[in-house]
Amino acid sequence: MVTEVSAAAPPWQIRSELPGRVRLHCLGLAESEALRRHCRTVLTGCHWLEGFRINPVAGCLSLRFPIQRREGLDALMELALTLPHGFTALQNITRPRARSQRSIRHAALCAGLLGVDWLVGVPVLALQGATALLMVPVVLELIRIVRHRRVLPVEALDLGFSAVLLQQGLPREALMDLALDDGSTILQEVSHHELSRGDYRDLITRLAEQERVRTAGPDAVDKPIGELCRAERIQLQGGDPVFVPCQIVSGELVAINRQLTGDWHPRQYRPGDALEPGCLVLTGTAELEVLQAFADCPQFKLPPPLQERSNSLVKQAGQRFINPLLFTLGSVLALRGASEQALAAFQFNPINDWETSRNANRLAAAAELRLHGINIANPDVFSNLGRIQRLLVSHSCEQRLHQVELKEEGAPKSGLRSGELIRILAGVQQWLATNSTLPLWNMQLENVSNPIPVQHLELHDLSQKGWTVDLQDGRRLLVSRSSRPEASPLSRGVMVEPLEFREGERCLGWVTLQRKPNENWKHVRQQLEELGIAVEVVGQSVDDPAEASARLQRVEACQARGEQVGYLGDVIQDIPALARADVAIGLDFDEAGMLTSKLCDLALSRDPQWLPRLVVLSRSLKHTADGNAVMIGLTHVLSSVATAGLAISPLQTVLLADIPLLLAELRNINSFRSHTRGAVSSPSNW
Repeated sequence: MVTEVSAAAPPWQIRSELPGRVRLHCLGLAESEALRRHCRTVLTGCHWLEGFRINPVAGCLSLRFPIQRREGLDALMELALTLPHGFTALQNITRPRARSQRSIRHAALCAGLLGVDWLVGVPVLALQGATALLMVPVVLELIRIVRHRRVLPVEALDLGFSAVLLQQGLPREALMDLALDDGSTILQEVSHHELSRGDYRDLITRLAEQERVRTAGPDAVDKPIGELCRAERIQLQGGDPVFVPCQIVSGELVAINRQLTGDWHPRQYRPGDALEPGCLVLTGTAELEVLQAFADCPQFKLPPPLQERSNSLVKQAGQRFINPLLFTLGSVLALRGASEQALAAFQFNPINDWETSRNANRLAAAAELRLHGINIANPDVFSNLGRIQRLLVSHSCEQRLHQVELKEEGAPKSGLRSGELIRILAGVQQWLATNSTLPLWNMQLENVSNPIPVQHLELHDLSQKGWTVDLQDGRRLLVSRSSRPEASPLSRGVMVEPLEFREGERCLGWVTLQRKPNENWKHVRQQLEELGIAVEVVGQSVDDPAEASARLQRVEACQARGEQVGYLGDVIQDIPALARADVAIGLDFDEAGMLTSKLCDLALSRDPQWLPRLVVLSRSLKHTADGNAVMIGLTHVLSSVATAGLAISPLQTVLLADIPLLLAELRNINSFRSHTRGAVSSPSNW
């Protein structure tokens, strides 16, 4: 597989290059949020890279690096711009842009024709014929929508409005109306590809269809994980993810299951041992027997979706009753020769314009937040986030929000130099992560400049046999859980592991991996409580198979009391609760949260202080949307009355129909910018 990728043309193109600087273009950076997140993770972990910047709108990546490192840039880009094996289903999670491209071409033709007419003048008859031809694609799209959805969309009113203008001998006004409608569509689609919760629930289906595993035996083939049957044999090696429960038949593996439970321990699996879904194989090769089909895994069974809220009832009423009524009225008036009254009927759609303004409000905010590393999968989060009354945080997610510190303490007369035990532990991590970009424990070990090389490693339970570490310098060490009484959990922190290092019978010292509360996260909890949102941690054990259902039941219990619930989770055990919550929030700043965050409405990057800021933003945008509704409604009533009474010209009618949307958008931008101005992410605290 690696050979095929390296032999093919690279997925990027260098646009400009100077000594120590390169700017390149990659289409995937513009289309795939998952690839952008993966690229950020890889480039952040590169110690020699001086800086980088990702432009998600243009799909460009700018890099700064030492001149002598230019030869290694291609290998770094190959790693950063290719999703790791097991996550390819996340690449194309956004909808295709075919409709947006059609709108761009159509708007360009309308604007170009208006420009030619303004420069050289086009005969009215020719201009009318060209305008009629440009209306044909709109008519065909309208017929397709009516045939498939059995509803009359608001585009029918826009088409009728343009047709009446053309009938009156006003092709320029009709062209302007067509161009403005296309421009509104383009802005919405380019700002954000709106995906509903139902679309993201389909990720489980896409995983089953697109992710493959190699079967065992002489006739080995790559098979989708959704087609694996119980008792079927498969082969796994370093770098492979595990999505079905399976048991080792032959061979040995070292794997970590951070994606399932958040547990940091790497484990060695031998024949007879079982691997759970969510494990990532670090090293080794083995033949395994499937214990359960993918469709039967409880971790990937999502609860039924929530009932549709009443905010969609207005849109349904408009499509089923109001739009057909106005279209019929306008058509009858146009056929009877009352063109001005027909224009008034066709342009009177305040409900649709208010909804368009509200959607533009949310989509513009989502596009801006993407530049801050925050991915909004479902723009409805802006109306739901401000209403939540309780935020449930999974136990594993809270642990990731803590800081991990390493402290070394040498034993008396051990003869070790300061930092040597840390270097040994860094060598262990390096040996485990040879074929993976996943940081196993923390960045402190990643940044150790000279880890002591490990030749071989035997992993057993730390409380019993411990780890046997063979160093390349010939020493054999035993790493086990310390039995010192002071190694108990601390009052202001969580003791992850006190590790004791021994060489034979001689104790060399101890390394303490300690989680301390993140001051930023403590401040976030305080701010959320001041906003009237109760924060509660759910889940305890990382090994209990019923943990996923327990977290789901807690969400349902809160909703049964009438509370709006937000859920912050990051592991596979959180997936059912995330799917049930009113607002699903994920963490998305390393590979451990890559899968889970794709099922969330909102994915936070490295700065937790964005969460209360987004709650305030949600409430502010709702207030602005309510004000826009009043302004748009009054303007529509006044313009319709003036048009029907022949008080204004058709061109003024066109402008009055679109100016309120422009003013509403300006109010949206001002409301949003006032809450994001000066916001800077602070990754150093994570």
